[in-house]
Amino acid sequence: MVDQQKPGKAKGAKPASNRPAPASKKQPKGPAGKGKLAKGAAARREAERRRRKRAIAWTAGGVVVVLALVGVILWQGRDTSIKLTNPDAAQLAAATRAAGASQVRQFAEAGRDHIGADAQPRNWNSQPPTSGDHLGTPLQRGIYRDQQDERALVHNLEHGYVVLQYKNLPADQVETLTRIAEGLSEDKLVLAPYEGLPSDGLTMTAWRHLQTSQRVNIDVVSAFINDFMVPRGAKSVAPEKNAI
Repeated sequence: MVDQQKPGKAKGAKPASNRPAPASKKQPKGPAGKGKLAKGAAARREAERRRRKRAIAWTAGGVVVVLALVGVILWQGRDTSIKLTNPDAAQLAAATRAAGASQVRQFAEAGRDHIGADAQPRNWNSQPPTSGDHLGTPLQRGIYRDQQDERALVHNLEHGYVVLQYKNLPADQVETLTRIAEGLSEDKLVLAPYEGLPSDGLTMTAWRHLQTSQRVNIDVVSAFINDFMVPRGAKSVAPEKNAI
């Protein structure tokens, strides 16, 4: 006997589901979707603002560093020398009194022969010497922190140098002398201490000329240099003015 199927049903077919098909994943619409978009845009703007702020900070920091380096370079390269003055007779007289300075003394020439490094001159006629026998090689121009050989310095005087030597001066006065010498670094000038000076203070020498001063005074120092340092010194009697 053959089984008969009821109309409308196929054998083995599953009943159709009444659940709706899953919705496709799309950007939410409506107020909630707009809120998320706004938050994302705000976050991007905030990130960009922070990025610009960091860039500005780094740029400003770099500018500060560059300016600081430029300032250091300018500070180190600044001219701190003291320039010579040109005092008139009245100013020089007042400065001489204020400094406790002597008048410039002139000595006879004591000789100018060269001697060996193991020899001592016997004809010097001032202390420190202003002429006489001396070493065959002069000192290099400039500033010395230690006492130098007087025998070499006499050779410098022979070439038209001015030599500034000091003993037991206060540090600020030594600094003043140093700054004067710095301004004359290309000129015929030597600055050095000398414990052999007869008294404390400053002694300035040129060939056959000497002046002492208890205190450093720019006008007194300037007048001596202007008078005796070659080539400007019109009163110089150095015998070898053209030598270095």
